[in-house]
Amino acid sequence: MKSSIFQTRRQLLLTLDGQQPPAYNCAMILKAKRIRKISPYTRMIPPGNDIWLGVMNPPADVLERVGFPATVEPGESVLPSQVGPASSFNAEGRYIVHKDRPMETAYRTVEWHWVEWHGRDRVEQSDFRDVPYRRYPRTFVPPPALELTLAVDATGARVVRTPKIVNWRQNEANLMHGVNLLLEIFGECGFYDDEMKQLIAVPVKRLNWRVLPPGRRPWEVLRHNTQAILDQLSSGNRPVAEHRLKTINAYEPDFAAVGEAGFRGYLILGFAAQNIYVLESLFYGNATYVFGERWEELSRKTKAEILNENLQRARFIHESGWEKKIYELLGPLKRTTTPGARKVA
Repeated sequence: MKSSIFQTRRQLLLTLDGQQPPAYNCAMILKAKRIRKISPYTRMIPPGNDIWLGVMNPPADVLERVGFPATVEPGESVLPSQVGPASSFNAEGRYIVHKDRPMETAYRTVEWHWVEWHGRDRVEQSDFRDVPYRRYPRTFVPPPALELTLAVDATGARVVRTPKIVNWRQNEANLMHGVNLLLEIFGECGFYDDEMKQLIAVPVKRLNWRVLPPGRRPWEVLRHNTQAILDQLSSGNRPVAEHRLKTINAYEPDFAAVGEAGFRGYLILGFAAQNIYVLESLFYGNATYVFGERWEELSRKTKAEILNENLQRARFIHESGWEKKIYELLGPLKRTTTPGARKVA
């Protein structure tokens, strides 16, 4: 039995805008840019160990900005696009830089150009080299990868919610991240009790991937489908990312899916006969993941499940020897030309 104070506060918050209180309870609606501590708000969180975070009647333009389609349906779910620090951490994770430790040697891949003379012909050559540099050691913090799902209550009001946060008292850091994620995107965050389960009867349909038409495609076509992302890369990283995609595509995959919203910058190339799906990141400092699952199973997984739960068959760091590992994975490929060589008139 919930206290009358709790019920009164819920009705006050929701009827100020002339809305009927829904069948679930919202203990508090927080409006801010971000919070630094969760402790000042925990006394207002509903009783129980589990909690949902959500936003009532989210604006359509904000939903579209974070990756939902213009016409969104109940049950559709996305990993939100990066619109600020909280959503960037949610999608990509972050590094903790240890400036109290001695510096270490790391490597970055760059495109190297030089010119050779073949008789009277001037031939421009290019290759990819790992160049050393000094940096402080760093530890990678994996992305929380909280997805947002659209639901509709009995009155027809739309609600965007996070997944259920289980045992939030033992996981206040994850709770605070979810709060800051919604504050960054919507400017407000509601705390909902276990009765939010009434909104979760609709099956979840994830919208994180855009599947391209089936069949093999030349590099020019694949490049066109990834052009918007490649154009956002720096001039130094773009040719390296193009080289990795071009290398994998040379083995003629018959399936391709481009990441949307928070998966933007990721591409899956599939080889159905070998039951191999290669997840490639276009961003610097990531890795190539190889999966042996069917696409239907892979597409239902969250980003955290894909990257952090060791589901992959193999993981190739973007470093020297990457191309050889791809070759060993996908089988020999006859090359008719030397990669990178082109004749200059």
